[in-house]
Amino acid sequence: MKKALVLIAFMLPSLPALAGRPLGTDDAGTVGDKQCQFEAWRERSHDSRGWVASPACGLGEFELGVEFGWNKLPEAQKENSQTLALKWAPEIFKFGPVGLGAKAWTGRSKLSPAGEDEHDGWQASENGALALASWDIGAGFNAHANLGTARDRIAHQSARLANLALTYTPHERVLFFVEAQNTQRAGTTQATGLRLWAIPEKLGIDFTASRVAGAQDSRAFSIGFGWYGILGD
Repeated sequence: MKKALVLIAFMLPSLPALAGRPLGTDDAGTVGDKQCQFEAWRERSHDSRGWVASPACGLGEFELGVEFGWNKLPEAQKENSQTLALKWAPEIFKFGPVGLGAKAWTGRSKLSPAGEDEHDGWQASENGALALASWDIGAGFNAHANLGTARDRIAHQSARLANLALTYTPHERVLFFVEAQNTQRAGTTQATGLRLWAIPEKLGIDFTASRVAGAQDSRAFSIGFGWYGILGD
């Protein structure tokens, strides 16, 4: 069970990254029909270093996204993860300033200890789903909330998920945010950061800082970018 919970802690922070950067909390919107985007970032914490790449494309009211993660952990351990996600945010679920949606994903993660064959190590295979809500508060403020669950199919362990984020856009080229992401039995990750738009709504550079509440040496930092409208009109 301990290994299963550690894997949940490894995998779940990366899964919400399928939301729009720099947030981990997902919004109730899609990239747009026949539109594509590419997001990538470098993560660094007290005892790990990693890269994440996440392309996505819109298909009608749906968005299909994939995510690939590579992490170097303590004692030369390595972790690789892959996630496939489908988000649905139809127009009929928009009520004035409030939008609703849903997301489901499947993913797997493999941890390879140092000195072992690449086929050794332990791994997890996971499914999950989130209900999504976004609220355009006005005056440049937006709020996003997620509620759902994830299940490790190998360990037969489930974890409840709850995310909440607040963003502020004082200028078309600047976005600030704060958020909290809670995973049952793995604690609450608190994060803050900003995005700077080199080209508004097309190319953004972001910086984030986070920590797990109550956990020592849990601070993490990332720098990344989002490139939008790669394909489509």
